[in-house]
Amino acid sequence: MEESIETKETIQEEIVTPEGQVSAEDTEEHEDSQKIKVPDPSIDEEHGKMKPLETPEKENDEDTTLIEGAWADILGSGQLKKKTIKKGIPNTRPTTNEICTIKISGQLADGKAVDIREKFSFQLGDLEVIQGIDLIVALMDCGEISQIEVGPRFAYGSLGDGKDIPPEATILYTIELLEVGKETDLELVNINERLRIGNAKRERGNWWYSRGDFTSSIQCYRRALDYLDTENETETDSPDKLQEILDDRLKVYNNMAAAQMKIEAYDAALKSVDNVLRCQKDNVKAIYRKSKIVTAMGKMNEGIALLERALHLDPSSKIVQQDLMRLQAKQKLEVQKEKSLYKKMFNLNSTPAPTTSQGKPKVKLTVPWTLMIGAVTAVVASYVTYRFKLF
Repeated sequence: MEESIETKETIQEEIVTPEGQVSAEDTEEHEDSQKIKVPDPSIDEEHGKMKPLETPEKENDEDTTLIEGAWADILGSGQLKKKTIKKGIPNTRPTTNEICTIKISGQLADGKAVDIREKFSFQLGDLEVIQGIDLIVALMDCGEISQIEVGPRFAYGSLGDGKDIPPEATILYTIELLEVGKETDLELVNINERLRIGNAKRERGNWWYSRGDFTSSIQCYRRALDYLDTENETETDSPDKLQEILDDRLKVYNNMAAAQMKIEAYDAALKSVDNVLRCQKDNVKAIYRKSKIVTAMGKMNEGIALLERALHLDPSSKIVQQDLMRLQAKQKLEVQKEKSLYKKMFNLNSTPAPTTSQGKPKVKLTVPWTLMIGAVTAVVASYVTYRFKLF
């Protein structure tokens, strides 16, 4: 099944159902169409987090690999190149999680202009932009203007962006780093701003999910949870706003569980759906996903019970009905296999006895050798006793 994930409206062509329902479009028939993702050396697959950005070591500010006007192959693979057009203020490079504001314009090989922004802000290292831009901006000083050539692997890959950028496109960008600011302390961010930022990170996670990059989507969802939290509520926060932030938080947990299932992180996925069910015990989507998780963990009976509960809450759900029938059939088959195995173990399989030419069952007259030895021993002992009158 290609898991649907919850958004404000829709994600590309996926149909989004109301919270607490499972969409009939959430089927497994599109599973094989998922693109196989080449492992990214900059991603920690086990934990779903970005590895620290690795920048070239420099002995001083006049590193010859970043000379003004010369192209530098940043990773040595030809997939990411940088040329400094105008130097910025020395020693003002941004660090991870700082807010970077840039002016950017891109150009395809055929000269078509793409990704044009006069003033665009993003959080460095938070996967809010393509990886090539994230890596290069970390190497720029404030006020610097550079050209960068980004290969498909660090741009939009084999999928493109679905609009202007085709698959396997190399993009030439011109970037100016306008400002660098510190990340705002979460305790100082008001509820409206936390909703805005948190949902933006959730939507970015959905974008990565739609591209089959589940590890990156998980990282975005984790960051969204940092903002969609009610621990810093104030007396001025309205109950409606608090409920809204809670509902959005549960959507993130549901989406994160779907991504964790894709990378077979079942223990983590189970915690995610349990976080939803603690607040909304009748959330059908969470119950359905929990059924798939526990079934994958080998707990088929529990999976069937959860599907029966989901079907009771949403009798019209086709996907739940289909999965329940499939699991019940699988369970029946396994029970039959177990019975057959037990019969073989205890030699109880009902094979017909051999018969004679007259159709009568053959009588097996063979006597176990241990019984014969015992009988002979008893006869010999009786004779010896009688002959020598031992008693």
